[in-house]
Amino acid sequence: MKKTIELMVFTEKIINDALRVALREQNATTALDLFLAHLGRESHSERIYIFEGKRGCAVKNTFEWCAEGITAEKDNLQDVPFEAVEWWYNAFQDGHCIVIKDVELIKEVKPLTYEYLKPQNIHSLIASPLILKDEIIGFYGVDNPPQEIMDHISDVAEIVGHFMVSLLERRRLMEKLEKLSFEDSLSGVKNRHALNHDIESEDVLTNVGIIYGDVLGLKKVNDTMGHQAGDELIVRASGCFKSVFRKTDIYRVGGDEFLVLCKGVEEEAFNSRVSELRRLFPERDVAISLGSLWRKEVTNIDALIAEADDLMYQEKRAYYAAKKKV
Repeated sequence: MKKTIELMVFTEKIINDALRVALREQNATTALDLFLAHLGRESHSERIYIFEGKRGCAVKNTFEWCAEGITAEKDNLQDVPFEAVEWWYNAFQDGHCIVIKDVELIKEVKPLTYEYLKPQNIHSLIASPLILKDEIIGFYGVDNPPQEIMDHISDVAEIVGHFMVSLLERRRLMEKLEKLSFEDSLSGVKNRHALNHDIESEDVLTNVGIIYGDVLGLKKVNDTMGHQAGDELIVRASGCFKSVFRKTDIYRVGGDEFLVLCKGVEEEAFNSRVSELRRLFPERDVAISLGSLWRKEVTNIDALIAEADDLMYQEKRAYYAAKKKV
């Protein structure tokens, strides 16, 4: 009895200390990393991890801590088929954790799960659900913990799971806010804030293609047909860019201005895509003046953007000059 109480106190202290360490950190991702690391070291386990995925979906290893000398498996455990852990989810749904004290005992009865566990040198594990609003959103696991504390770790697993879920939710909300701060809500491409973020750490770029585009006639459409028609024009214009270039390379940098920044693209391929872009404009009922150029090496991205902007204005002036002659 005394030994059992001592183990319970020891296990709870491990978890409480891990919670205290994690709660000092504001960043949810860092907090989870610190939590897993402290829990793993103090419990003398070999690996602690989080898998995310709802019932019926492939699960992904999103967080992992490994003891010294233990091989990391996170990169090898993406999109694990749900069938490999379905019986775990069934147990979770019934309110149980998974406790495997000898992985060899499941070799015949759960061969698919065994095929994933054995190559990782797992001989024992505990897995517990991560539950959000009565739905299992994943699980966390502890590999090869000391046999004498396995039962005690599983007893306090629910407390640990609630904390992990709260951090995962905080991380999700922060990622959502970050996405909103970097994305133009109307066009669905990146915004100027994202552009500044993407280029601020760049020193030297090679094989760079850039396009500066101005949607012509937006003000007139807004004034004569209404802002909904103007929004539709912007959406059609952004659709042209998205049809030719990766969404991650496109930015809406002003009300009627778009910028495309392609890195690591050969000149011929870039020019071909510019030609394809120009072909789409009349098909989508939009008029856009473009300034495009390609450079083998760029050390000043702001100067390159300014140069593309100037080329765009030259084309824009020529467009309106031609209209006046008609």
